Amino acid sequence: MKSIYLSKKEVARKLNISSSTVVRWAKNNIIPKPFRLGPNKIIWDENEINKAIEEKKKQRGFLGHKPEK
Repeated sequence: MKSIYLSKKEVARKLNISSSTVVRWAKNNIIPKPFRLGPNKIIWDENEINKAIEEKKKQRGFLGHKPEK
């Protein structure tokens, strides 16, 4: 699978959150941490973001419902 790299703004757009939330979620291990490409470029691997979303789906619970196992 070919990797596609996303900027902070692109990750925010994909997850429908703010750029500051992207940073906070990465620090809190909600989404994968980014990596540096060159001196000024911070990027995320889209495959890692998609995998994290799929893992979160497996753990979902809402409004008092427990997640399915």
